[in-house]
Amino acid sequence: MNKFELLSRADIAEISRIEQAANTYPWTEAAFDSSFADSYFSYKLVDHTGNIVGFYIAQLILEQLELFNICVAPTEQGKGYGRSLMQHFLQEGRARGATEVFLEVRSSNLNAITLYQRYGFTQTGLRKGYYVSSQGKEDALLMCCIL
Repeated sequence: MNKFELLSRADIAEISRIEQAANTYPWTEAAFDSSFADSYFSYKLVDHTGNIVGFYIAQLILEQLELFNICVAPTEQGKGYGRSLMQHFLQEGRARGATEVFLEVRSSNLNAITLYQRYGFTQTGLRKGYYVSSQGKEDALLMCCIL
């Protein structure tokens, strides 16, 4: 059975490996390391064999929750783990007192956008040329959800 566990710095190498396999422009280990401040909460989804199949990095400041990263190992995609991670993220945020959730996503990441919309996120803004891409720059969609 799969279970959620808090991420720790000891997980950085493994989640970095997953991130690199899943994303063309992955976070660095230093970026992951900086995500362990007091206002952050981050979880990993572990399968029955103890392997990390996905994770998310989030920050809560007062009642505003922000999703910084959510990732599923490429070999595990299409199995519902992204939905499980989103459900856990939103439930955990709600339990911690969040009333609204923010995130940004590459405009080309249609799978992620569809996932976010499934959980009530709507586009609230656009950051032109925010992300590096193979074509130079790519827009970021700003999305929000009220809990």
